[in-house]
Amino acid sequence: MSDDAIHGHEQILEHTFAMLRSFPIPPGVNLQLPPPSTKTLDMQFEEYVPARSLTATVAVPQQFANAVGLLQGGFLSAMIDDLFGALSYLTARGPTTSLDMTTHYLRPVFAGERLRLHTVVRKSGRSAIFLAAEAHNGSDKLVATATCTLQVLPVPTS
Repeated sequence: MSDDAIHGHEQILEHTFAMLRSFPIPPGVNLQLPPPSTKTLDMQFEEYVPARSLTATVAVPQQFANAVGLLQGGFLSAMIDDLFGALSYLTARGPTTSLDMTTHYLRPVFAGERLRLHTVVRKSGRSAIFLAAEAHNGSDKLVATATCTLQVLPVPTS
């Protein structure tokens, strides 16, 4: 655990709102926090270590299951991607966009299970950020890994 870590969903959101006041926001953009995707996925932020990592938990709802009751892989990728977006934006201190994302599924996840998702910054530069993630089930078994490259976008000023 890091000394500069921020714990708890509401505290992480408050910290994010405070940071956003200093970020350049493109004209016409109305930031929504938490983003609609985070609300839809019903993820709860657990720990944020500035410029290093972001951890969240999520209960897998039945509506994200496939025909045999397993979490459909695209939803797991969306959960991880949602954290990649948040961590990259906070690390870049401005907008980013995904250039690629690779997810490896290692074991099945059943509807009703609770997942812990942990994303880390592997390398952060002026034009790109490289992130990695792991997803663990309630038994702390690794269920998926992912990597992502994000482009740091210039912010229009007018």
